[in-house]
Amino acid sequence: MGVTQTETNITLDKAIRRANLLAAAAEVSQNVSHILDIDELLPKTVNIICNAYGFYYAGIFLIDEAGEFAVLRAGRGEPGRIMMENNHKLAVGGNSMIGAATALSEARISLDVDTEKVWYPNPVLPETRSEMALPLAVGPKVIGAVTVQSTAEAAFSDEDISSLQAMANQLAIAIENASQRRELLHTHAELLRTKTYEAIATATGDAIHWIGNKSEPIRSSVKRIREDSETLLCAIAEALKDAPIGIKNHPVIDLLMRETAIVHQNNSEMSEMLDRLKENNSEMSEMLDRLKEYSPKRLARHLSISSIQEDLQIIDEAAVLIQQIKEELIGPAREHAPRPAMVNDVFQDAISGLELPHNVELQIGLPANLPLVVADPLQLNRVFVNLLKNAYEAMEEQAKPQIKVSAKLDDNQNFVIVSVTDNGIGIESERQDKIWISFHTTKGLKGHAGLGLAACRLIMEQIGGEITVASELGHGTTFTVKLPTYTPPETPAPLTQGTGKILLVDDQDDWSNFAANVLQANGYNIERAGENYKATDYTPYNLVIVDDILVKGDSENVLKEIRKAGSITKTLVFTSNPRVERTKDRKLLGVFDMIPKPYTPADLLIKVKETIDLFTMLNIA
Repeated sequence: MGVTQTETNITLDKAIRRANLLAAAAEVSQNVSHILDIDELLPKTVNIICNAYGFYYAGIFLIDEAGEFAVLRAGRGEPGRIMMENNHKLAVGGNSMIGAATALSEARISLDVDTEKVWYPNPVLPETRSEMALPLAVGPKVIGAVTVQSTAEAAFSDEDISSLQAMANQLAIAIENASQRRELLHTHAELLRTKTYEAIATATGDAIHWIGNKSEPIRSSVKRIREDSETLLCAIAEALKDAPIGIKNHPVIDLLMRETAIVHQNNSEMSEMLDRLKENNSEMSEMLDRLKEYSPKRLARHLSISSIQEDLQIIDEAAVLIQQIKEELIGPAREHAPRPAMVNDVFQDAISGLELPHNVELQIGLPANLPLVVADPLQLNRVFVNLLKNAYEAMEEQAKPQIKVSAKLDDNQNFVIVSVTDNGIGIESERQDKIWISFHTTKGLKGHAGLGLAACRLIMEQIGGEITVASELGHGTTFTVKLPTYTPPETPAPLTQGTGKILLVDDQDDWSNFAANVLQANGYNIERAGENYKATDYTPYNLVIVDDILVKGDSENVLKEIRKAGSITKTLVFTSNPRVERTKDRKLLGVFDMIPKPYTPADLLIKVKETIDLFTMLNIA
């Protein structure tokens, strides 16, 4: 090869390398301009440097808050991983090229590390022969350094050094921007936390005030009941004092007399009153004389059993509301187990458990092909129930109340969007931000705590979803719920094959179709109960699956029929809304188990096979 050709080749190699350097610089510039997360930015940068230049290793150090150490934050390949796991750091100003570069804010280059005095021999990088450390500086402030290492001696050209330093300068600015953004986010989070604490304090005060108001009728009602019942007992006892012995010996009369004696013993006021009655009959006599003078209508007001019943009703309603407060405040925070869930199934179960007025027209448009979402079915049921209740309560004055429910997949297929629209009175624009606040209600004094929408918002935030409202006064309201779609694992769980004959007791709905198809496709013989949810003979089946929510029937009655047929112990109940009381009732009937509905094929097949295998072992089926 001639000298000219050799020079041409050298020139061509330099041109190619320069082009690679420019491409690398452009790629780093492009990355640093839009990546604002340090944990994403730094690993990408070291990979770009090594790929573009063909270097053995690259790493990025950032100085700690104390300014004492440069801590490795990203490193290439296996050596980088090992050092990151060991929290590798080098002292600023110490006996290393990184230490010198960060202390002096200048590049340090060693073309032969064996002759370098200020150099750290890293045991996980034994093949390093040349190294360059470039400071990461923003103005006079040094925030870290970049190290690049090669297995060849004198591996760095002037163009390498200048282009790498230019990239280091860009990287320093990007890191500083990302750090400032992180500090801003931290500051915002602290501000949000402070605001949250303030909101909690306000809500707590409101809760105490609300519960105090609801507790007040309980005390006054109890006082009235006590006074009325004591007066009634004493009046009866006095009236029966001169009754014939045959009447006094009647069991009911005897009970009344004994109850009067108990009141006498346990109530100091009544005791004093009766003692005075024995000594001087005038006070009780006067009271009884007054009662005798009352007209029947007036006497009924003073000694009214219905009045006592009304007071008991007041107590009961107040207690229910206070219990509701507990559930709506604590429930969403306590019960949170997100998993794959079927929107159609949870919504249908919510409707089945909600008694809508007969005059409400309900239009449901939920496509059968909606993907699974990530949610806690129990919590999602609570959201749907709250939205449906709000809808029909907003239409109390509407001649033709109408609720429309629709669902669709968003454009990016990241969310299932469910909308609930009513044609009610609507919400004023200035009140729409307040509806999410605990104890705020637009319904006035109708027994509402104002916690339903606050709970809905908390539930949606817990799963990474969203709930919004659009309303115009006099033109109805639409609540929109965004539920994150479920992404199956890249390596799906294997589907468990099985054998056996299964009776599926359910409506012809999305979940039952899913269950029947999955089980049939994986070895099981599936039969479905008819519209009456019954079978003429349950003995041929290895397993009976019953949906706890049946649109046209009551699962409890169905289970009683199965128990009567002697097959309750091989019955498995699936539910989207597992509640303690309902589970207890089903278990008392003798069912094998009542469990949350599986919504993925793998979960369904695993549970069915485990159950049938256990039945076989116990000789149940």
